[in-house]
Amino acid sequence: MAHYTGSGGTDGGNMVMFWPGNLPEEADTMLENDPFSFAETMREEGKIIWFLCDGEGDFSVSVYVDEDPPADLRSFLEEEEHYPDVFVKGDTYFGGLEFMYREHNPLLEEFPDMCGNLEIPDGIYQGNVYRTNIPPAFSRTWLMQRMGTSRYRVLHWQQLLSKAAMLGLVGVLFAFFFLVWYIWLAAVGAVLLTFVAAVLLARSESCREAIVAIDEFTTLFPEYVVLLTSQPPEADQEPENEELAMPVG
Repeated sequence: MAHYTGSGGTDGGNMVMFWPGNLPEEADTMLENDPFSFAETMREEGKIIWFLCDGEGDFSVSVYVDEDPPADLRSFLEEEEHYPDVFVKGDTYFGGLEFMYREHNPLLEEFPDMCGNLEIPDGIYQGNVYRTNIPPAFSRTWLMQRMGTSRYRVLHWQQLLSKAAMLGLVGVLFAFFFLVWYIWLAAVGAVLLTFVAAVLLARSESCREAIVAIDEFTTLFPEYVVLLTSQPPEADQEPENEELAMPVG
């Protein structure tokens, strides 16, 4: 029984767990020409696990081998798919479909953090893939308890100021064509002050502790959970000829 965690990212809205040793020799060419058809074939054969996601970004996964996840995590799991067979062979990678490879992927060399490595033992497993559905209220409560109310409020204000600065930037660019110059300059000044306040809060001790707490939360409550159950040893095959099964003598 064991538990493994990993993280990766995608710019294309598709995450995969793959094993280069599982893929055919022509895999890199097929991935370049038609990655979705190739991924579907490999998924059907149990050579990869394909996670459909809502969009681009960073994601985390926890893999439980021959053990159940903790009770507090189980309550948030929604089953996505069952794999009758999952073939684990060699290094395990979790990342975007665009980073999958057998021999070489120059994109992964440029962005190595987009594929996490998990050291799952080789074998043939049954797999159940889950997506976590965690209510925002639970996340807020957990972070407040972990960080303290005052520090959580600092994080909250930093996030609000960051969003306000981004919206304000778009707004002043658009308003350049409609406002008189002195009003437009005042708006630019307000946006700059908001941006500076967001940066200063981001560098505060409270926000640094918040990053640690968020990483801890992501590890405990990842976006994806995979349960792998070892397949029982194959039973000895029955003799093809009944006479061969009879004792000699």
